[in-house]
Amino acid sequence: MIAQGVSSANPAHTFRSWAWDFRMMRQVFNTVSLLPGDQRVVAAARQAGLAVVLEFDYKSDFFAGQDISGRVRAVADQIRANPGTVAAVHVADRLNEKYSTADSLRYLAATGGLLHQLVPDVPVFVNAPDWQLTCGLPGQASCASHGARFQYETDATLDAFRNSGYVDGLSISNNLKGFNAVAQEAAWHRARAHWPAPFKLWSTCSQLSFGAERYNGSPPADAAAAAYMTAPMRGGADGLALWAWHQQYNNEVDTFLDKDGSPNAVWNAMRDAASALGGQAAR
Repeated sequence: MIAQGVSSANPAHTFRSWAWDFRMMRQVFNTVSLLPGDQRVVAAARQAGLAVVLEFDYKSDFFAGQDISGRVRAVADQIRANPGTVAAVHVADRLNEKYSTADSLRYLAATGGLLHQLVPDVPVFVNAPDWQLTCGLPGQASCASHGARFQYETDATLDAFRNSGYVDGLSISNNLKGFNAVAQEAAWHRARAHWPAPFKLWSTCSQLSFGAERYNGSPPADAAAAAYMTAPMRGGADGLALWAWHQQYNNEVDTFLDKDGSPNAVWNAMRDAASALGGQAAR
């Protein structure tokens, strides 16, 4: 169970301190996603009992023509210099949102492909939305209602990513409507049947976090935890990558906790769901 939206490059994106944040995080999460480069933060997370995923996103620079190989090699160097401290690497967010399948594969070759050469024992993941997983299910969008904007957010693109050999798993967001846990579980049964083990699948979402200073009833706590935590795991997901612990986005800071670090109904629902899932969460 992975906490995302944790900006290790920006101390302002903690509630109080790394030590406090990691201790609090541990009530729900067993893994944290951090930016590469600062091994001290990795060590602090490990000390708190969290596994660490290094997460970067160099796709804008790559598609602008920049050589990103040095930055990817630096991530591999950090891993090799600190064996056993990094559980996985996540190489892009929403890769198939704006880029064609062919272009995305070029980026994956430059990131996951290179990492597989340099640190072959560390699994590589990429985030890829897929609206087809929920389409046509009761209460969900029609499979005929998606335009060109979403043309690459499909099973076929994710097939290409899996078949490339550049990644060991996908973190997938889908087009779930209405916090519908029944539809979500069905969508994840679809995903697991389509991409069977040992290929890894993480369910990812932003619907559990909020920008208000204090939790104001949105998202609906129990329904959100059921739809975005319990249902994907029951449907066959290997883990959950949940956004955001404390991350600035669109002129606000999105969090699960209230902005002073206090628990609320969402946090309590997440904690209860994590406890009920027990050993099912990714470790």
